[in-house]
Amino acid sequence: MTAGAHEAGGGFGKSAGVNAARGVAVVAIAVLVGVLLMAKGLNKTDSVAAISGDSTTTTTTVQADEAVETSSVAADQQPETSEETVPAAPTEPRAPAEVKVLVLNGSGGIAGVAGRGSAKLQESGYAVATPDDARAPGPTVILYTEGFELDAQAVAAVFGVPVETVAPFDPANSPIEDTQAANVIVRIGNDQLIQI
Repeated sequence: MTAGAHEAGGGFGKSAGVNAARGVAVVAIAVLVGVLLMAKGLNKTDSVAAISGDSTTTTTTVQADEAVETSSVAADQQPETSEETVPAAPTEPRAPAEVKVLVLNGSGGIAGVAGRGSAKLQESGYAVATPDDARAPGPTVILYTEGFELDAQAVAAVFGVPVETVAPFDPANSPIEDTQAANVIVRIGNDQLIQI
């Protein structure tokens, strides 16, 4: 090379400066892209890969971004649903104090069974309504209002009766007119399944 070549092209110092500026620009862009990707919310494995400097970081990150974009498009294409949400069914019975139980005498003549049944439930911690007589005698049944099936099964266990006696409450076939806002209704029946 001749001395004039460096002078005409701006010199060796100028070309090194241009390359240094390019390097700084590339690093700044990489940092900016990293910040943007972190702001989009990478999952923990992507973050760890980005910190460790793996060469697969870019591929993983792009796939995660594509998955986010795909899921948001799919969510946009789904039909609108009602804003009212249905509460999840409980997976275990509530605490007995949170369950109001009404005990009815449906034995057809054995006096005091509803009162004794209420006392037994109260000893187990249940909130009990005022015991009453059923409209008519009939077999033992434990009725539950919506969402209280597991609680009705727990009440059946207190009386030592099979879960087959548990059924949903049907207002059209209620064994009593005033349910006293009970969650569970027990009719101690004429089958003497519950003996108190």
